[in-house]
Amino acid sequence: MSYPMVGPLVGCAGVPAILDWLLHRAVDLSQTSFGNVQVMSWTAGCLEIKAQRGFDERFLRYFERVRIEDGSACARALRSRDAIVIEDIMADEEFSPCRQVVSHAGIRAVQSTPIISSSGALLGIVSTHFAAPHRPTRIELRELQHTAQIAANALIRIRASRYSIHERIRSSLMLMEQSREEMARADRLLLLSRGACAAATN
Repeated sequence: MSYPMVGPLVGCAGVPAILDWLLHRAVDLSQTSFGNVQVMSWTAGCLEIKAQRGFDERFLRYFERVRIEDGSACARALRSRDAIVIEDIMADEEFSPCRQVVSHAGIRAVQSTPIISSSGALLGIVSTHFAAPHRPTRIELRELQHTAQIAANALIRIRASRYSIHERIRSSLMLMEQSREEMARADRLLLLSRGACAAATN
């Protein structure tokens, strides 16, 4: 199936179609057979897989819901609002809790790119995975970021079309407040975790 850069998103009426386009475009850009798209639920405080390619049930169960404070590439990309590349999962200590499940799926490297709209709204994460140690080029990462932004803008257009102007404003303010609260909670948990680790080493 061919996925032109913008064509499928013009007048697209469904969220699944946008996520599917984003997934296919991302794995094509990364020249890999593995990838997934996660959408952020700020109310639940976790990322949820909504589209995927190449993974078995064990992997999908483990990453079905990813908390913002986790050590996975997608959680770290969510916190930083920037792409995270783990060139070799065997050499990344923060990734160690996920290592067994990911290596069992035949994965050795991963990149995760935030899905952020032109207005700055963070909607989720698109990740691509590689069977051998790998680092995408800057051009590839830039193209992934651009593709994620196209998808984010399309998702926001769909959301906006469902509400009146007052409902849109109220929904946007609520989403921003929820995201701020969840990010602050994750920061507190990370500080507590680092403090506990420091105390244990003294």
